[in-house]
Amino acid sequence: MSREIKQEAPVVRKVDISADGRYVLSGSMDSFILWDIMQGKKIQTFHHEDFMSLGIGVAFSPDGKHFASGGKGTKLWDLATRQEIMIFDNDKAASIAFSPDGKYFLYASPGPLPVFLKPKPTMKTFDAATGREIIDFKTQPTPAWEFWAVAYSPDGKYVLSGGTDKMVLWDASSGNSIRTAKVNGVIRAVAFSPDGEYVLSGGTDNTVRLWNAKNLTLVKEFVGHESIWSVAFSPDGRYALSGGIDGNIKIWDLASGSQWKILAGHTGVSSAELGISAKFFPDGKYVISVGDASTRIWNVSTGEEVASMIAFEDGEWIITTANGYYASSPKGDQYLSVKVGGKEYSTEQLRESFYRPDLVNLALSGGSLKELKKVADVKPPPVVAIIDTPKSIDKSDAAITLKVTDAGGGIGDIRLYLNGSAVMLDSTRGVKIVASNRNEITKTYKLKLSSGVNLIKAVAFNADNTMQSTGAVHEITAAFKAIGKPSLYALVIGINEYKNPKLQLNYAVADSDLFAKTLQQGASTLFEKVEVKKLSSTEETTRENILKELKAMQTLNPDDLFVFYVASHGTVDDGEYFLITSNVGSTRTERLKTDAIGQSVFKELISNIPATKKLIIIDTCNAGALGEAIQVAMLTRGMSEDTAMKILSRAVGSTILSASTSLQEALEGYQGHGLFTYVLAEGLKGKADKGKTGYVKTTELADYVDNEVPTLAEKIFKKAQYPTISISGQTFPIGKVR
Repeated sequence: MSREIKQEAPVVRKVDISADGRYVLSGSMDSFILWDIMQGKKIQTFHHEDFMSLGIGVAFSPDGKHFASGGKGTKLWDLATRQEIMIFDNDKAASIAFSPDGKYFLYASPGPLPVFLKPKPTMKTFDAATGREIIDFKTQPTPAWEFWAVAYSPDGKYVLSGGTDKMVLWDASSGNSIRTAKVNGVIRAVAFSPDGEYVLSGGTDNTVRLWNAKNLTLVKEFVGHESIWSVAFSPDGRYALSGGIDGNIKIWDLASGSQWKILAGHTGVSSAELGISAKFFPDGKYVISVGDASTRIWNVSTGEEVASMIAFEDGEWIITTANGYYASSPKGDQYLSVKVGGKEYSTEQLRESFYRPDLVNLALSGGSLKELKKVADVKPPPVVAIIDTPKSIDKSDAAITLKVTDAGGGIGDIRLYLNGSAVMLDSTRGVKIVASNRNEITKTYKLKLSSGVNLIKAVAFNADNTMQSTGAVHEITAAFKAIGKPSLYALVIGINEYKNPKLQLNYAVADSDLFAKTLQQGASTLFEKVEVKKLSSTEETTRENILKELKAMQTLNPDDLFVFYVASHGTVDDGEYFLITSNVGSTRTERLKTDAIGQSVFKELISNIPATKKLIIIDTCNAGALGEAIQVAMLTRGMSEDTAMKILSRAVGSTILSASTSLQEALEGYQGHGLFTYVLAEGLKGKADKGKTGYVKTTELADYVDNEVPTLAEKIFKKAQYPTISISGQTFPIGKVR
């Protein structure tokens, strides 16, 4: 799969992995990044006040509690809090390392550049607990770049350094040099074997060398790489890897001396840049590498890329798998393009099919995605244009005409957004064919408008709805006078009793009553009219009746607010999220598709509500077989509920707050309610009004819920509960603080 970065992203030059394989540090020239491999996300970017052309050195402590960063002012950090603990020295550290027992810290500095400044290379060890300098390794006057690379022996007794024309073995306790090996050029990378018997070196003469560690006599040479920037042993000592400026990682069989694997995929690496830096994971099954703007993980046995991680200059990020599934920050997927059928598309256009953080986690944990569809197999989306549509109008509705041209992938759903919120979803394909060109269709939609400027966006999907088109945008100024304040309409649902008695809940109805009452009180003076419709009886909360009530909301106006709240069961099955209604008896997949409300149906109904300000709140429990289904989904490539909510939020242009709790937590409750709804109500009453403006906005409510729910859950249930918060569309006040 071909990718291209569309936003500034720093070239990554240094990398390290924590001893448990969970965390990765990647260093660029003026910053470094901490990644969580287990959760498949970027944790934090750390900026340095200085510029390191070699890249900021990074290293984890052996116990995994701390990490260190080079650059000007070598720093020690606490991993749990990500706070700086101390600064060891102000020299620019090009290479850093912890002793195997974690008690000491070693760094090497080439000294200031350029060469005419007569740099004074330094290499020092410090007490990692106190920061006290222990040894200053003294050297004779040397040319620049004396210390390119350093490494501790596994027993901590020796230090190995690589520099200009030589490699030196040092006594770690005294700082005295023991032995020197001469080479041509500069040694840029050194490493000890796991048993301490051998060392590796690599540098500018394009050769990887295996040496006897005791006397530094040459054992074997590995030729066939361009200028080398990193070397490493596999944990079992059978293999060595090297990374060079040709953009490749080569894995060598140490016994035979032959090349075993080549890992190719980094681009933009040349002699003008630094080469590839790479290391084995602690289990030896994977390799991590950096060298262009990406940090990549490789499967050693297959030689295939598992995932690529990119952090952008503005803080956004994206992780992609080899077949195109991805996890990202809110805007990260806008910055990476992919080629489909020879044409370039934004990753964002694939969001509703390929935004799958759960599958990224599966790939990173060793699972296979080979049987799933690939981005390369996706057919191109159609091309959409808004035609024959006025730019100004003096009434409250307008005819929006679209021309949709098939680009080879057919034509699927068509969606219209008004001021960022979906207000029309057409999945009927009931369109008029243009006689002159059978690849084109046209359709005219009647949209209600807001007074003033209306920004309309139209998108269309390919036939199987796996990829959407680039949005066509049109602006209409409507010069009619708005009458009165907007109104708020809410559909509030709580379901305690189900056809299947095993699904019974204790607090769903009480939660819905609390939310309805709190919303009514907070919104009553803010809107022209507040209409809250509650559904709680078994007759009112069937699939059929809830769908009927949602369809009734299609009469709303663009300036109105729509709030949807439900407390019930929810599950993910066969790759789709289902809201469990009172009529559900069997939770088998085929019955859920007919008896529950599936994500696709829910998305279509919400998208066809004309209100441009929407808030969706879903408080669901996963009990018994349903709870197991969530776990199975995570292990067998099904979509997680968190993923489903985030996809839905972006698709309909609405903010979604959701929580999924276990049966035990749902039955125990808190203060007579479910914890999530209790916190939600407290936020609406005024605790979410951080700015003390007297109003609670949707974004403030989201922040309050996001911060308060995990804290209280940990305190009450001794178990963290993390709500899903996905903000899309417009931000608006939802209530007035009394």
